[in-house]
Amino acid sequence: MGILVKSRSRSLKDVEIPAGTKTLSSALDSISAKNKNINTNRIRLTILKEDKQIPITSDHAFEDLSTVQLFAKDIGPQISWRFVFCMEYLGPIILHSLMYYLSTRPALAKYHCKSRGYNPFVNKVAYLLVMVHYVKRELESLFLHKFAQSTMPLFNLFKNSFHYWILNGAISLGYFGYGFILKDATVFKLYSTFKLDNSFNLLLSVFMVAEFWNFYTHYQLRRWGDSQKAKGITQRVPLEDGIFKIFVAPNYTFEVLAWTAFTLIFKLNVFAVFFLAVSTVQLYAWAAKKNRKYGTRRAFLIPYIF
Repeated sequence: MGILVKSRSRSLKDVEIPAGTKTLSSALDSISAKNKNINTNRIRLTILKEDKQIPITSDHAFEDLSTVQLFAKDIGPQISWRFVFCMEYLGPIILHSLMYYLSTRPALAKYHCKSRGYNPFVNKVAYLLVMVHYVKRELESLFLHKFAQSTMPLFNLFKNSFHYWILNGAISLGYFGYGFILKDATVFKLYSTFKLDNSFNLLLSVFMVAEFWNFYTHYQLRRWGDSQKAKGITQRVPLEDGIFKIFVAPNYTFEVLAWTAFTLIFKLNVFAVFFLAVSTVQLYAWAAKKNRKYGTRRAFLIPYIF
């Protein structure tokens, strides 16, 4: 007698999988074969526990199925995580390159903001920093990152891309002088208050150092994940080494520092400020989630304080 898997979706039917099923992949293959060979990435297999559907993510759940009920749900069309990441980061590269190029064309000078003087040096620096950040992101997505799951819902491509294509893409309007609501004199006075006047080299250094440490964090996480996998450990646990003892997610920390430096270099452009604010809130939420998951109280931005 097989193991009954009840459907939670109209597109799937109740099926029985072989009683000797010991792996998640074989269970998904069996369910797919009896449901018109639906892509296995679309099937979410769960067990009902305390009135909650708990996703099955490893083979351990199949060690004893005598006391549990299996459920299957069609979670819709899927798309590769790696493809989504690459498409997300491609947006700023395309939009910033296009807008920066157009802003340098004499024939389009009439479209520059009339109340803001054209500053080719600041524009060029801002453009190059954006390129450094997102080309790095693309290379990491292609060659460094490993994903716990191979696919995500197709809708996520549009939802996730909004942050990069629209929110970050809007910063490129600054090449035409838009988004600078503070006059240069006001910005200089504000920077002087915090001893940031004549701080271009410092801010540029902060950006580059933050980008390096962001990459180094991703590299260390990849090495840690590979070493855990080699030991047969599939459950995610925090890395207990160096900077990871202080920050719950150092890659988030340096991401915020990099965009803070960029925003200051770009003279508090309102689109850059908004992008920084949205990004920081999202990264803080993810960092807090990691602290809850790991049972830690490590910092997000300021060691031992925040």
